[in-house]
Amino acid sequence: MKNISLIIVVAIMTLTSCNDLLDREPYDILGNDAVWSDASVAIGVLANLYDRMPVDAFNKRGYHGDFSNAEFNMLISDEAMWSGDRLGLNGVQFINPNYYSYWDYGYIRHINLFIEKAEGSTLKEKVELIAEARFIRAFTYFEMVKREGGVPLVTESFGYTPGILVEELQFPRATEEETYDFIKEELDAVIDVLPQQKDYHRANKWAALALKSRAMLYAGSLAKYNNAMGDPITLKDKEVGIDASKAATYYQASWDASQKIIAGAFELNSDYFELFNGNDDNEVIFARDYVAPDYVHDFTIKNTTPQLALTENQGAEITPYLEMVEEYEYLDGSSGNIKIENQDGTPVYFDHVEDAFANKDKRFYATVLFGGSSFKNKTTNVIAGQHVWNESLGVYEIKKGMSLGQVDENGMRLLGSDGPSNDKNITNTGFYIKKFISTDPSAGLQDTKATNFWSVFRYAEILLNAAEAGLELNKAEALGYLNQVRERAGFGVNSLSALTFDAVMHERKVELAYEGHRYFDLKRWRKAEEVINGQQLHGLYPYLVIHEGSPNHLKYVFEKVAPYRLDKNKVFERKNYYTYIPSGAFSKNPKLVLNPGQ
Repeated sequence: MKNISLIIVVAIMTLTSCNDLLDREPYDILGNDAVWSDASVAIGVLANLYDRMPVDAFNKRGYHGDFSNAEFNMLISDEAMWSGDRLGLNGVQFINPNYYSYWDYGYIRHINLFIEKAEGSTLKEKVELIAEARFIRAFTYFEMVKREGGVPLVTESFGYTPGILVEELQFPRATEEETYDFIKEELDAVIDVLPQQKDYHRANKWAALALKSRAMLYAGSLAKYNNAMGDPITLKDKEVGIDASKAATYYQASWDASQKIIAGAFELNSDYFELFNGNDDNEVIFARDYVAPDYVHDFTIKNTTPQLALTENQGAEITPYLEMVEEYEYLDGSSGNIKIENQDGTPVYFDHVEDAFANKDKRFYATVLFGGSSFKNKTTNVIAGQHVWNESLGVYEIKKGMSLGQVDENGMRLLGSDGPSNDKNITNTGFYIKKFISTDPSAGLQDTKATNFWSVFRYAEILLNAAEAGLELNKAEALGYLNQVRERAGFGVNSLSALTFDAVMHERKVELAYEGHRYFDLKRWRKAEEVINGQQLHGLYPYLVIHEGSPNHLKYVFEKVAPYRLDKNKVFERKNYYTYIPSGAFSKNPKLVLNPGQ
């Protein structure tokens, strides 16, 4: 069993060899005795549970229609805008409190039933199988609590039989604290039972520790920063809200889990881009894997540049903001802001478009494609038009093309082969995403798509978790963890001399960019209103200078722009800190307490 995808294939082959199990979904056969007398069939059913894990991956198990959870997370905060084919996505001003909801007690029931049936079986593998299922259950409850707050903690596969009062099957919400404590207890129970070797395809000791590191960090920051608000967000019976006194305990639990991983056999991959392009056994702890031909994703198709596009009318859905680009510092330690003007307001002239981005954090070049950057044997060609000198008026005038790659009568570029443009499937910001774009030659084809994985937990996050928890606990060694991550990015040894909260926030934003962390980090720090609410975000457009006789002739200048299609600035409201409880869940269970603002 090389990975989850192959496990599913094995399961299907096994199930179809049993006549009484033909044509049935794996979760439909949980009660069949044949499952619990054959380990390979039981593993097949477990594979189905793995497949249904609420992982914010590419276009697998998406909650948001045509575009994936990964894309949704990139768009909802301050990382990227939508340059795809649905203009209206950029016009969403108020964040719907139902966005990003996750509430799946049908899935929880199937996990519980798997555990119960495995416990009653004679399978010699059952102890490990149960531990894997409990890890999946803990992961699922974490994905619920980080959205909804405290949720009902159901650990049995209750089924209705005539004569039982329905009220007995209706559970109230646990407190937010109780939910996080349950996750911790589940993980503590299985950490030493799960396999000890590294294997990012399935749950093991390291994946359980990584989940504990993340979940306890969330709980600690919620306990601290929610209570630091002038008016903390709470419910009467603590379904939302954790006492500030619990913050240190949670931070310590996160720190301890991180320390065990740090003492293990993981290390940072020297090639940051390859972390997301291929498969990595040294840094990646747990991942959503993809295997051709049946388990593939179309992120490369949807987000490639026009020059690299192999599928018609596809590409450029996720395009990074200038503000995100400027988060990546220069390696001399200076701010990452692109210097496009001199102090006197005159433009800075560049010999080449790419010169504006020279000597930045190495993670930038692995994450973003910009004008002049090379990728897959192509040079990204981003030019918005020309700045043409009008001798009679003594001013520069802007001249633009109408079609990609257009040139003037002298062969000078009027519009780059990769834009920018206000049109669909062309960058509206001047940048493209590179991270997660597969270099496999067939990844951009609709028939084959891509197989590079989605990392759920990786070692760099653990170092960042340890740095943040260590900052809150005044651990002297915490600074070293942040500097390790920065050193891989090209900064010198001990590039930071002091550990601050701002430094932690910055490193998480650039190291974990587009990996599904940003929106939830801002919420748990109670920073979302400050960062997202009403922020004007920008693009950066390069122009070719046409001024014969001037030393600046055929050089480039840049213009900071407010993208035309980004017509509304997002408003993050207080009620957005917690997702609304689904109306269908409340109608079935009146014991549920609704979230603040609902």
